[in-house]
Amino acid sequence: MTIGRLPITLLTGPAACGKNTIAHIYATQFSDRCAVIDTDLLRWMLRKPHLAPWPTDPADSPSQVQHRLGIKHACMLSKSFVAEGCDVIICDVVGDRLAQYYRELLTDHEFRVVLLLPTWEASLGRLYVRPPTITDDEAKLLYDQQASFTNYDVKIDNTHLSPEDVAARLRGMK
Repeated sequence: MTIGRLPITLLTGPAACGKNTIAHIYATQFSDRCAVIDTDLLRWMLRKPHLAPWPTDPADSPSQVQHRLGIKHACMLSKSFVAEGCDVIICDVVGDRLAQYYRELLTDHEFRVVLLLPTWEASLGRLYVRPPTITDDEAKLLYDQQASFTNYDVKIDNTHLSPEDVAARLRGMK
C-alpha cells in the first residue's frame, strides 16, 4: 500500500488510452485511500446545454468555458480529498492551455500531469472494443492533440504495457 502521498495526478491522453482503467487500478491496488475524479462526469452535471469540448473550439467558446468549469470543480474536489488524506487521480483530456489552467488552480498543491500515449493503431484498436461514443475522425483529432501536447511532467507510451504496469509506475513516481 501507499508510503507517502501521490501528488495530485492528472492522467491525460487520447480516447481509449486507459485513463480511467489505470486510475481505478491504482486506487484499488496501490493506495490506502484514493479518489478518482473523471472530469467528464463533472461536465455532464451541466445538462442543458451539455457541450462536448473539442480541441478545435476557440478558447472563449461555450464548450471550452464548460470544460474550464469542470476543471475548476475537479480542482476543488481534489483539494478537499487531499485535506482528508486521500491520493487523487484526475482523468481528463486536455491540451497545453487547459493543463496550465489545472496548474494555476492547484499551485498550492503538489501536482503532476501524466500523458498516456499509445500508438495511434493501439489507441484505435482499444477504441473499437468499447461501446462507440466518438467517430474515428473525432478520435484522430483527440489523438493528434495529445501527440502534440507538451505541458506534461511524465509521458508514458503504454502501447505494450498493461494497465496494471502503468498503475505500478505511477506508484513508483511518488
